[in-house]
Amino acid sequence: MARFFDITGLVFNRLTVIKKVAAKSKSSAYWECKCECGARSIVAGCKLKDGSTKSCGCHRSQLFNNKTHGMANKTPTYRTWKEMRQRCLNPKSDKAKWYREKGVTICSRWDSFENFLADMGERPKGLTLDRKNPHGNYEPSNCRWATQKEQMNNTRVIYDKRVKGVTK
Repeated sequence: MARFFDITGLVFNRLTVIKKVAAKSKSSAYWECKCECGARSIVAGCKLKDGSTKSCGCHRSQLFNNKTHGMANKTPTYRTWKEMRQRCLNPKSDKAKWYREKGVTICSRWDSFENFLADMGERPKGLTLDRKNPHGNYEPSNCRWATQKEQMNNTRVIYDKRVKGVTK
C-alpha cells in the first residue's frame, strides 16, 4: 500500500480538506474537500498540491461567467484596468521598464475591478487613464481620465519642469 501524507485540515486555494476517501486509482490519494462556497467535492491530492484544482468549480464558473461585474474584456473601462495591472505587475510586460521597474504600484483597493470602477467611474469615450503625478502610483487621488493631449503634457520631464522646476 502506498504511503500518503495526511493533509486533513489544510487549505488549498478555496478548498479545505475534510477527510481521505477511498482511492479511485493507485496513483493518488483522494480527499473530500469543502469549498468556500459551501459545496463539497472529491479531489486528487496531487491536484490540490500542484494548484490545478482551486475550487469545487465555482471559481472557474465565476471567471467565465463573470458574475461579479459582467464587464470582462467587454468595456474600455475593464480593459484599461487590466492593462494598468499588466504594466505594473507583469515583469514580462513590454511596458514594465516604464512602470514596474520605476517602482510604480497600484493601490491594494484597486486589486478589485469593482473598486476601480467605483472610484474612477466608466471610462469616457476618447479618454485614457492618467496619473496626475507621473512619478506617483495608481491610486484614486492620483488618477484621472485624460485626453491624449493632456497626457502628452504630463510626462515625467514636463511634470518635473512645471511642478518641481528640476529635471531628472
